[in-house]
Amino acid sequence: MTTDEPGLEAPPAGTGTEPAEVAPESAQAAEAADRDARYLRLAADFENFKRRKAQEISDIRRYESEEAARALLPVLDNLRRAVEHASEAGAEEFFVSGLHLVVREFETALERLGVVPVPAEGERFDPSLHEAITAEESDDVDEETVIAEVLRGYKLHDRLLRPAMVRVVHPRSTPAER
Repeated sequence: MTTDEPGLEAPPAGTGTEPAEVAPESAQAAEAADRDARYLRLAADFENFKRRKAQEISDIRRYESEEAARALLPVLDNLRRAVEHASEAGAEEFFVSGLHLVVREFETALERLGVVPVPAEGERFDPSLHEAITAEESDDVDEETVIAEVLRGYKLHDRLLRPAMVRVVHPRSTPAER
């Protein structure tokens, strides 16, 4: 069949008679969309990384004094013991008051670092904050309660440095509970 005959013409282009080809514009658009999606994921991952690193640095700064505080707590304990026993041993009043002053300054310095005592005496016993070294039964309490603090516990911000060693009183058990 020739196209020279009158009335017969070649089919117009794009009518489906030629082989199917992917338009170069659509391939480039798909590649660009994929590249954009990868860029957005990478940017989000980088933002998350920056946020995590900032949090890590903040935590490091917040708790950088932890080891120093742990090392100094026994010194403070010994200073308190010295104050308690100095007057019993017949030490001069100015010496005892000087020891009191040193203890207060020591506590103030620790507070500036974020070290605070764990509340104990009269509080409800909390095994995450208190370490019971003795226990007694009583009819006067409804729940386990700290009756005496043997060794003060401390926290650095919200992290426990040392639990308070305490004496605990708990409700007397009834024969049916035994």
